[in-house]
Amino acid sequence: MIYNGKQYQKGVAFMASRFAGIVLAGGESRRFGSPKAFAKRDEIPFYQYSIDVLAPLCQLVIVVTRPELYQMFDEGEKKFKLMIDKEPYKGQGPLSGIYSAMDEVSAQWYIVLPTDVPFIEQWVCRQLMEQIDSEVDAVVPIVLGKEQPLIAIYHQSVKETIEKQLSRGRRSLKSLFEQIKVKYVHIDKEQPFRNINRPEDFL
Repeated sequence: MIYNGKQYQKGVAFMASRFAGIVLAGGESRRFGSPKAFAKRDEIPFYQYSIDVLAPLCQLVIVVTRPELYQMFDEGEKKFKLMIDKEPYKGQGPLSGIYSAMDEVSAQWYIVLPTDVPFIEQWVCRQLMEQIDSEVDAVVPIVLGKEQPLIAIYHQSVKETIEKQLSRGRRSLKSLFEQIKVKYVHIDKEQPFRNINRPEDFL
């Protein structure tokens, strides 16, 4: 199948429309002091920036959150599927969120974003998508020497590996990467990856 002028295959050919977006919105935001997903930049909540980047690229966007935050998301012009972590891995960090979304919605590739990157830009995801090939299970950016596993693309085959890891109580993305084929993409521009952990980080 052709995407951006290139032909891609992973096991079987996939269509460009077979992308799903995953927005991880289950963090406890201890350092921020309140749920970061609902902090605002230019009167727009942080989580909306991630959805807006993913929506044109994906067949569906899934927002994974905690039960206590579920009702806080705007249901008005909803352009996403809202869900909470699935049992038995509820509350076990980002891997639980990724697994839950993969288990809920079938796709061939999943583009993952967190909610605390309000400067994220669509070109980042497009650049990662262009690096997909038949030899990789995940495409992960490296920005100024630092891996960004929560702004990345994962193949559907990774779901089984994640489930096995979670069943053993292992939540580390580093451990996941030791078991799958990862293509790293070096990106020099830091601004889209700015992670907001404290209110002062946004100043």
